[in-house]
Amino acid sequence: MPTIKKHTKRPWIPEHKPFEGYRHHNTEFYQSRQWRDLRTVKLQQNPLCEECQRQGRLTPAQMVDHIVPINKGGEPLALENLQSLCNRCHSIKTAKDK
Repeated sequence: MPTIKKHTKRPWIPEHKPFEGYRHHNTEFYQSRQWRDLRTVKLQQNPLCEECQRQGRLTPAQMVDHIVPINKGGEPLALENLQSLCNRCHSIKTAKDK
């Protein structure tokens, strides 16, 4: 029985360039030592999700998010522009920002 190649060319489907899209504009920044250190400091200072705390829930934070996004003029390395969020709250905030 013949096997079908897994990577068959399909000319009707446009090819995507690597790292295409809005999410990868700041890849270099988010991999920098400065950001990783600042993220660690923020999570140590506030290990709970700040949005959940406002709603009376205690949820561990997994993300550090910019309150004012960098692409909208927010300071990238200002501690006062950061908030600790859980995955759920971060997804909701990101969807609202779009």
